[in-house]
Amino acid sequence: MLIGIDLGTTFSLSATIGRNGEPILLPDNSNNDLFHTPSAVYIEGETAYIGNIIEARLEQNPGLPVIRFFKRQFGEKKPLYIDSDQTPWYPESLAALILKKLRIDAETYTSQTVEGAVITVPAHFNDLQRKCILNAATLIELPVIGLLEEPIAAAMHYGITHKKYDKTILVYDLGGGTFDVTALTMNPKGVFVMAKDGITDLGGKEFDEKIGELILEQFKDELGFDVALDARSLLHLRYISEEIKIELSIPGTTFIDKVCVLGKHTLEVHISRKEFEKAIAPLIEQTEEVLKRCIKSIGIETSDVDSIILVGGSSMVPLIKKRLKILFPSKNQEIHSHEPMKAVTYGAALHAIQLSGKKVDYEIPPELRGVTGYNLGIRAMNPNTGRVIIDNLVKKNMPLPSVNEKTYYTTSPDQKRMRLEIIQYISKGVEEQSLGHLIIGPLPSNEANYPIKVKIENRIDGTVWFKAIDPKTGMEIEKVFGDEDSPGASLPRQKALVNSTIIIGSV
Repeated sequence: MLIGIDLGTTFSLSATIGRNGEPILLPDNSNNDLFHTPSAVYIEGETAYIGNIIEARLEQNPGLPVIRFFKRQFGEKKPLYIDSDQTPWYPESLAALILKKLRIDAETYTSQTVEGAVITVPAHFNDLQRKCILNAATLIELPVIGLLEEPIAAAMHYGITHKKYDKTILVYDLGGGTFDVTALTMNPKGVFVMAKDGITDLGGKEFDEKIGELILEQFKDELGFDVALDARSLLHLRYISEEIKIELSIPGTTFIDKVCVLGKHTLEVHISRKEFEKAIAPLIEQTEEVLKRCIKSIGIETSDVDSIILVGGSSMVPLIKKRLKILFPSKNQEIHSHEPMKAVTYGAALHAIQLSGKKVDYEIPPELRGVTGYNLGIRAMNPNTGRVIIDNLVKKNMPLPSVNEKTYYTTSPDQKRMRLEIIQYISKGVEEQSLGHLIIGPLPSNEANYPIKVKIENRIDGTVWFKAIDPKTGMEIEKVFGDEDSPGASLPRQKALVNSTIIIGSV
């Protein structure tokens, strides 16, 4: 069985392709009415509680150390949680628990073994973040046949469902924790990405927090002082803020009255849509700036866009569509939601079939051509000026796979190794991200100015790979990529930890 997995910041889902060629969601292994698994983990001894069951346990004990939003920490080199045995849990080991639960769900429901999976990633994820997801799958020996960017997954399902070919499509993907925008086109031959951009730490979580701030302001106005928040109060505030956001997103709803209990204080709060929209307007403006940057990067105007697809639960906030209509005013420009909570998962399942070679049977366009999400370069010293520079080897929004190479030279006769820092960045001096160091050696010769050719490839799945070659002999030179403190060094230990953990994932 082949499956698609949407490993989300707040919720995760999986799907497969049914006998009729349509994607179907795979339910929880013990409750067929549950399809969305909250991306939350609570670890107790050798047991990990995943998803919906955590909410029930929090009602009894609001102070439980539940780990959420760890997708935002993918690629970081420090543990996010230390359990009672003083064992560190990294983002990939927590993600592995979610993947393990989803695989159990799929195999229980279908009585089939998962033979391959496509996992979706935010379009703007860098190399470290993508490899974190691959590491998570490796920990549980989940066979990953491909990574697929979330907006592309949604667009693929939209295009196949509606036959929207030869159109310029813009996907506005605002989920629980991340924002992506991707410009692409489709035809019967394939999906062709033109540009992409995004924000790692902006999503529905920030909308909820804005409502929470409004609630706390009303308590302060009523009581005359700030309310002290204990664990139960914080949990209640999170729940009620999310409820108000969802209800204010219902067409025709202009205000919400809710009884809110914080500690020893009870108040009926009144939140209007106008207040909510004013609070989140700066956040939406950030997404608009990224959207404009994405369009500008490929030299087109907003008038050149035919369809705008809204994806992700947070995209259902009415202000978003209202603001987008100002940017895309033509009556011929469609702005609509397309399965906002499911399209990414469905697209991942379709891509799994696409990669399997069975695409003709399901009338799926055979090609998928992505683009690079970042500039990719090497931080090095200019021998003429003595200044540190970044050699840009792969430019942003170049077709994938993208390959380039450059020759570097040793600086002293006793140099045994060459150390180069790899950088991904949106633009020089802005959002620069070190991917680690490429350590090349031992070198074949100790002479000064010995040439070493470095070949960099940004692969189809968005990950980055390297080769170091001796141009005099054509032989590849031994290399190590990464840093000593990278969590990748502890993968064997994490694998034993994750696979020995019992998963409990339903009420």
